[in-house]
Amino acid sequence: MATEEMEISETRAQPYTFDLGHMLCIDSNPLPTFTPTNKEEILKKTAQSCAQALINQLLTTCPIKRSDEDGGLQIDLPAPETQLPREKPVPKEKEKTKWEKFAEKKGIKAKKKDGKLVFDEAKGDWVPKYGYKGKKGEGMPESDWLVEVDEKAERKKAREAEEEKNGKKAKAKGMGDIARRDRKLKMRKAK
Repeated sequence: MATEEMEISETRAQPYTFDLGHMLCIDSNPLPTFTPTNKEEILKKTAQSCAQALINQLLTTCPIKRSDEDGGLQIDLPAPETQLPREKPVPKEKEKTKWEKFAEKKGIKAKKKDGKLVFDEAKGDWVPKYGYKGKKGEGMPESDWLVEVDEKAERKKAREAEEEKNGKKAKAKGMGDIARRDRKLKMRKAK
């Protein structure tokens, strides 16, 4: 059988073309004429000679290394030369939105996100800013010992509490616009 393979390789008009990165052997020679009865045998011999040529090319041109872990042999393949076709075309670049065009023209850059972790000096470790095991949740009274009070919000809360206490909610059921206005005027005069 080895002599037949040698004869096949010697009588080739064109040599094989190899792409070792894809482990590809291309035989550009036409197949010999065959009958339906010997078709499988000829195809098998041609495939076998291509595979043998590919293995010979790999062993002669690529560096062989022995693995430290299991003692197996490894061959480092070169970069592929043949470019494989894509299933779909290359995606087109999306058209910029009006805001992106404006931002580019004015030099506006996207706002960087703040990091989610902060360094907690007491623990000596990085902890989340908020949420579970976050810096804010653990020592809130110690870390935020001074909180400014919004005077307007306090007055509004006090006024709403007084209205509910007196049962004089401005939007009481069945009250018309005139009655609501009169009630508001009375409340203002009382203050």
